[in-house]
Amino acid sequence: MTLPKSCIGADGLPCPTNALTTDRSGRCVPCRRRQWNSRGTNTERGYGAEHQRLREAWRPLVEAGDVDCARCHGPILPGEPWDMGHTDDRTGWTGPEHRAHNRATRSRRS
Repeated sequence: MTLPKSCIGADGLPCPTNALTTDRSGRCVPCRRRQWNSRGTNTERGYGAEHQRLREAWRPLVEAGDVDCARCHGPILPGEPWDMGHTDDRTGWTGPEHRAHNRATRSRRS
C-alpha cells in the first residue's frame, strides 16, 4: 500500500488545492492534467505527421516480430510496447525501439 503524499504541483507551480496523491507522478489529477496539457501538441514535441506515417509503415513488421530494437538490438516481440525512436537532437529517426529503452533516454540527457 502506498501512503498519500502532498501533490508536487505542475509547471513549477505548487498544487492550488494542496491535495494528497498516491499517483507515481506525485501529482493529483488536476495537476497531472495541467502538466500534460503544458507539454504541447504531438507536432510541437516532434511527433507530427511524418513521424506518425513512419511509425505506421513500421507497424506491420514490428507486430510480426520481424524487427530488432534500434537501441539494444534485441527483438521486439509481437504485442510488446514500442516507440519510433529518434535521434537525441530530434532531427531524424533511429527506428523502432522497445518502449522502455526509448523512454529511458530522457533520464540520461544532460
